[in-house]
Amino acid sequence: MTTDPRDRQKDGRAGRAFLAAMPDAVTRQRDILAAMLDVIDNEPGLRWFELGCSLGRDAGDELSDVDCAVGVADDRWEDALALGARLSATGGRAVDEMRQVFPGPGGATCWHVFTLYDDGAQLSLVLMPASWRAGLRPGSVALHDPDAQLATLVRPRNADADAATLHEWASLGWIALGDVAKYLDRGSVWEAYQRLGQARSEVFKLWAASQPVDFPEYGLTAILDTRGATLPPEIDATVSTLDPADLRRATIVTARALTAAVERLAPLLDEAEVARPDGLRDWVLRRIG
Repeated sequence: MTTDPRDRQKDGRAGRAFLAAMPDAVTRQRDILAAMLDVIDNEPGLRWFELGCSLGRDAGDELSDVDCAVGVADDRWEDALALGARLSATGGRAVDEMRQVFPGPGGATCWHVFTLYDDGAQLSLVLMPASWRAGLRPGSVALHDPDAQLATLVRPRNADADAATLHEWASLGWIALGDVAKYLDRGSVWEAYQRLGQARSEVFKLWAASQPVDFPEYGLTAILDTRGATLPPEIDATVSTLDPADLRRATIVTARALTAAVERLAPLLDEAEVARPDGLRDWVLRRIG
């Protein structure tokens, strides 16, 4: 299924065609999207409708959430939550809902509305002023776009990681591993276990950034969502029990994985003249023995 915006039709038929071609395994998600599109087609305050994540990549299954975004006309933004409630209600009987403030440009905010339906289907709906979006993100599909705001492919800043961000992720990984050693010395195995997991998350981000992977900040998810992407070596061995000796063993393996990830990114860091956090690394390696 192509996501080339040149194949989109302003009258919405392309969105309907995309939904019609979705496999039977995602019939429930397709029905939710079709019902939302019925509302959007007839509500001038809703200017575009974007489907992302696994369903947008045509890689969804019966467990997939409906991850989507809707652009609310700027002059109707005060009605955003009411319009979002109309959209959410089309999916069936809700048993729970969460509203979350999402950050936007220049300190502005928008809304993320999560809905759980009585059959377990889940809708993750981002509502933002329509003018915020000036193109279609990688891995997404436009289901409604009469103003052609999604008519060009754009690559958001967070679709890639610059050298400063890579340095930050590497530093956070080493700091987390240093904390593992600290908590092991204190005998606080739960805190050590938690920080070990956080260090592993930074490894996943860096490893994703070393490959042709979109949005490496999502770490493991970004890797698993990309055909041909690989996991870091020895990553299974970074998982530990609560035994102090096993935690220290897993910490040493995680340190090796973090070192390998940074080394793969060395050319990018060197070209940008961004130093690797070698001081942190050397200190942590001495701490964990």
